[in-house]
Amino acid sequence: MKRLTIANTWVGSLVGAIPPLMGWAAATGTLGPGAWVLGGMMFAWQFPHFNSLAYTLRADYSKAGYRMMSVTHPRLNARVSLRYALLMFPLSAMYPWLGVTDMWFLLDSSIVNGFMAWCAYQFWKSPDVKKSRRLFFSSLVHLPVLLILIMAHEFIQERYIASAKQEGEEEE
Repeated sequence: MKRLTIANTWVGSLVGAIPPLMGWAAATGTLGPGAWVLGGMMFAWQFPHFNSLAYTLRADYSKAGYRMMSVTHPRLNARVSLRYALLMFPLSAMYPWLGVTDMWFLLDSSIVNGFMAWCAYQFWKSPDVKKSRRLFFSSLVHLPVLLILIMAHEFIQERYIASAKQEGEEEE
C-alpha cells in the first residue's frame, strides 16, 4: 500500500490495534468497552509514532517510490500526528469513567499524554527533522509508560473495590 496511497498508515494502524483486542479477549474472555479503548489507544498512538519516523525518513521513502504522507503532504503528516496525540487524552479519560482504573489515572495519563502532545504540537508548528525525532522518541517512551500506568491504576482500583467489599461484609 505504501506505493499506492497515503491511506497505508491508517490501514497499518488498524492492523496494529488488533493484537491488544486479542490480548484483552484472551485475558478476560470478553471484548468489552475497555478492550476497544485499548485498541483505540494503540490505533491513535501509531500516528505520532510512525508519522514522525516517516518524516525523518521521507527522502528515502521518496526515492523508493512510496506515497507516504510525509512525502506527498508533509503539513498533513504533522497535523495528523498532533490530532492523534490529542486523541490520547479522551481515550485515557474513558478508563476511569468505565471503572477500569481509578480516577488518579486521569492525572498521571495527562502528564504522559501532555508531553507527547507538546512534542506533536512543536512538530506541527514548525516541522523539521529535529522535532520529528523528538516526537518519535517521546512516542517510544509514551506507550510503555502509559501501559504501565493503566496496569498500576487498574491494580489500585481492584484493591480499592476489594477493600470496600470487605468492609461492607464486616459491617453486616
